[in-house]
Amino acid sequence: MAVIRQAEQAEQASANPRRITSRAVFWGMATGVFLNVYSDYTGMILGSASLVKSQLPMAMLLPFVAWLAINLVLKICLPRLAFSSAELLMIYSMSWVVGTVSASGWTTYWGGILSSPVYYASPENRWEELLFDVMPWWCLPQTSTEVIRTFYEGLPDGASIPWGGWAASLYWWFTISMALVVAGLCISVLFQKQWEEAERLTFPLAVFPVALTEGFDEAPRIPSIFRDKVFLAGFGLVFGVFAWNMAGYFMRELPRISIFDGYLTKEVTIARMFPSIYLRVLPPVIGLTYLCNLDVLLSFWVFRLIAIFKEGLMARVGFAVGYTGQQAEASEILNLESHGALVFLALWSVWTARYHLKRVWAVAVEGVRKEGDDGVIPYRYALVCLAAATLYVLGCLVALGLSFHLAIFHVVLMYVAYFTVTKYTAASGFSYLFPVGGKGGSILQSLMGTAELTRANFVGLGLINSSVFFGNSRIPAWPSLPHHLRLFGGVEQGRRWVPWAVILAFATGFLGSCLFIIYLGYEHAGQNLGLSGFSVTNRATYDRMVAAIVGSDKTIFDPAKLTVWVLGGLIAALLMQMCNRIPWWPLHPLGLAFQTQSGSRVYAFSMFLTWAAKHIILRIGGIGLYERARPFFFGLVIGYVVGLGCSSILDMTWFPDDGHWVHGW
Repeated sequence: MAVIRQAEQAEQASANPRRITSRAVFWGMATGVFLNVYSDYTGMILGSASLVKSQLPMAMLLPFVAWLAINLVLKICLPRLAFSSAELLMIYSMSWVVGTVSASGWTTYWGGILSSPVYYASPENRWEELLFDVMPWWCLPQTSTEVIRTFYEGLPDGASIPWGGWAASLYWWFTISMALVVAGLCISVLFQKQWEEAERLTFPLAVFPVALTEGFDEAPRIPSIFRDKVFLAGFGLVFGVFAWNMAGYFMRELPRISIFDGYLTKEVTIARMFPSIYLRVLPPVIGLTYLCNLDVLLSFWVFRLIAIFKEGLMARVGFAVGYTGQQAEASEILNLESHGALVFLALWSVWTARYHLKRVWAVAVEGVRKEGDDGVIPYRYALVCLAAATLYVLGCLVALGLSFHLAIFHVVLMYVAYFTVTKYTAASGFSYLFPVGGKGGSILQSLMGTAELTRANFVGLGLINSSVFFGNSRIPAWPSLPHHLRLFGGVEQGRRWVPWAVILAFATGFLGSCLFIIYLGYEHAGQNLGLSGFSVTNRATYDRMVAAIVGSDKTIFDPAKLTVWVLGGLIAALLMQMCNRIPWWPLHPLGLAFQTQSGSRVYAFSMFLTWAAKHIILRIGGIGLYERARPFFFGLVIGYVVGLGCSSILDMTWFPDDGHWVHGW
């Protein structure tokens, strides 16, 4: 019953036709640029918070909550200037499209890794000897002293920033990334009706902003949710902790309340060689997964506990698989098993949608037969744009150093990972789902071996699978796109803005962040900038390439590793059949697919708390109490975001050189 009700709530998130205004699109772009600049500055200069840690990062939640506060004031004082709920939702959606681009999400690594080869090359690290003749210099900034040395050491007095030295690099990375965003948008358009109407995904991350904005179109000056005592209780519970700790910034005798501190402070050691359990409590995880189905919530923390047991037991007994000299040990075995399950989930999603996809093909080839058959982007155009974007990405991967067949496999694995994370973020509301196996390079090398790879292949794989290529585990744009279509797919006026809002948001946000990173390097000296993109990861990326090239432990195709990978898919298939055929079966294969990823490792306890609270609420009060408690969980999220924002303002005002840690893993 709860599952049905959640699906109805998700459907209501886009049930009412909305009007998209140019004002909302403009402020959505402006917010995207601001959040990127703010997040870059906070992370790299202040060092007080890393705001890009999930697929729904604090970098975009902070300005969204600020817009809610601004609109409350406008609604009271200047109601004619107040934004409608649809306009606020557009700002939310466009901010999310570009929310994972800044700081540790992507552009810190973009600036640090691309600028490092010439500056840090030395006879000892052998970069020039082994890498420079096969390096794709076409996508890197110019190597002159004027461009690179001043970027790391600061501009001389009176010198201007050499923007032209970065122009070609910025162009190529912008076009590659835009092609991937277009591909993600087209895939979301092709699957959207299947996910909404047939599979009835709950879209918790679309329900959340709707609940916070729907009151702005009504008569009361203050929307009802902000006057709800249950909401205020959740808000006060979390914000009170921040308020106490912020008071401690000035009164050192006050003991710090550490309940929301980082995961390393919550570590519980089980036994020697067993992974630790982290009792990390993060209110946004608890609040946003409240709408997730119980079987998925249960699966995340149960499979994490099982993974801890499996990894520890294999490590203790020395269990490994594969040929001597290239054996996969415990962590790699679990990663292969998880990736096999991930691939099954992607294939199952396509198989489940087979009748819908046949209809999509018929509409694209034969034309629309009746109203409502087509997507926000006509299916014909979506298929053509998807093919064109994929070919462009494929060509870029070849230009970066991959052979043609290796590039094809890599694109397929990358799409599989991004597609699965995108779908199940929409299904669960868990924004810490990260792609298993990253972009696919580690899986390719594990399954196919490295003995046949050339130096150019190693360089290409190193760049593509580093954080310089379309971010890292936080995927730009893709997870936001089904939610964007959910919120605005049924719009009547301004429908043309639906796809263009995505393009404009990403373009302005990405360019704004990259240009600001370049500015920070020349203004503050890149070697002084915070975050690992300029201190560790930049050099480690090229060191790993050299180690892979000169290493004597080249690997070959290993049937044992392939067997583990296949078994992961078969176990996931069995679990899916159990879910479909046994009504009471409590475990979903999603937990198996993400059993080893950092999101599950760090936040399994938070997921357990959500599962336990929701289970108890439904048992005691049924759907009525479940509905009544929902504002409390949304209040937890808003309390955390407001507390984080207030702490950042205090740091910028009173502690600009010694910020306080308030958010991270």
